[in-house]
Amino acid sequence: MKKRSIRFGNKKILLILGIILCLLMVLCIGLGIYYVINKEKKDMEHEVILVNNYLTKNTGSIKNINKYIDKKITNGDRSVVERSLDKYLSDIINEVNNIEKSVSKSNISINKFTDKDKLAKLLEEFENNDKTYNTSLEKLKNIYKERKSYVTDNTNNKKSISLYNSLIKKINLTKYLDKYDTNYISNRVSIVKFLNTNKDSYSAVDKNIVFGKRKVFNEFKDLLDKTNDSSIRINYKLVDDKEGPKIEGSDINIYKGDNINIKDKVKCVDDVDGDVECKISGDYDINKVGEYNINISSRDEAGNESKKSIKLIVKVKQVNKKPYYTEVIRNQNTVIVYGLDSNGEYTKIVKVFPCSVGRSGQDTPTGTFTTTDKYRWGYLYGGVYGQYATRIVSDILFHSVPYFSQNSGDIEWEEYNKLGSPASLGCVRMTVEGVKWIYDNCPSGMTVKIYDGNLPNGVSKPSAPKIDGSSPNRGWDPTDPDPSNPWHR
Repeated sequence: MKKRSIRFGNKKILLILGIILCLLMVLCIGLGIYYVINKEKKDMEHEVILVNNYLTKNTGSIKNINKYIDKKITNGDRSVVERSLDKYLSDIINEVNNIEKSVSKSNISINKFTDKDKLAKLLEEFENNDKTYNTSLEKLKNIYKERKSYVTDNTNNKKSISLYNSLIKKINLTKYLDKYDTNYISNRVSIVKFLNTNKDSYSAVDKNIVFGKRKVFNEFKDLLDKTNDSSIRINYKLVDDKEGPKIEGSDINIYKGDNINIKDKVKCVDDVDGDVECKISGDYDINKVGEYNINISSRDEAGNESKKSIKLIVKVKQVNKKPYYTEVIRNQNTVIVYGLDSNGEYTKIVKVFPCSVGRSGQDTPTGTFTTTDKYRWGYLYGGVYGQYATRIVSDILFHSVPYFSQNSGDIEWEEYNKLGSPASLGCVRMTVEGVKWIYDNCPSGMTVKIYDGNLPNGVSKPSAPKIDGSSPNRGWDPTDPDPSNPWHR
């Protein structure tokens, strides 16, 4: 009975010892796994510390940091994760250095601006640095993606992947880049582009940018305010504006009843402010013929004021005006033909001809008349004829000196020589040249005014060439343009 008890006890002891041994083995395995994982964690944490130290303190060169990695971490075979993190660290350091170089080069002496002609080159440098900066940032983003993907594809250790991902998040690249504002270079590029685009609107004076246009000055100020970059220090100002706006506009002619906006007829322009408001004052009535004084004033933003006065001239509108208007100044024996000016008024003297009015001085009526009929040969009192006749009123006509027959070589030359003095029975006699011009150029319906008065300023009394009674050509008017006229040969 005792022997059986001892045997049973031995088995129990062996069972207990076996269990203890198994527990020891499990503990050893667990400690081994913990050691491996902990070493991997410590190795990667070392690398994270190195990265963050470099990024935040920016000390040491790539070469020294890589040596430090070899010295502190390279102990035996490293895992795929460790090797991947090594490569990741080197790539980050390289790209950070590229960013630093770009930022350093971008700090061109924009604060020492002196010559606007160098802006094109300045702009090119800024744009190149901007590209380098953005390229480096893009590479860093890709490094994150590539390394994470590489580790995920090359290890089955989920804990390593999880640990690696969590450590990647601890590498605070954003915090490092914050000291180089992501707009650092682009702010300077926008400033130089603005100055280059508007180079005709300012000048460089004593290291100051002096803007000649207020609009561009305000746009530049807004641009600097928008960048909100205290490291950009540029001296700039608006030109000292001491002159008032220029007021463009002259006298205005309108017809009675026409609608008009005076502001559309004038313009106020300032050298600095550009188009500015024109203020109009003065009383006028578009329905009443007359001249009205219009006052124009304008003030620029600097307070400089300009003033100008013009006239608004309201006229009667003539419908379907004839091209010519004729006056017969009876006591001067002179005919004056007027044409239309740019305002539609008969102010332009086109022709001045000598004439002969009624002998008594009263046979030719005064007044304003309208021409009607025309005759190549007009039958006159006394059984004679006149060339190129135009009826003025009733039996009063423009016509040539009398001819004995309807023959251009059969003129009453003695009557011809009286041109320039009263000689007719009431009609207005003229040279063939004169009456033919009226016959050819002045349509029926032309206004003719006959009156006594002085010749207009600058007009001398005209005269006709005389006919020598002994001349074989005496039957012809010397001014007659007929090709058969012997006076022309």
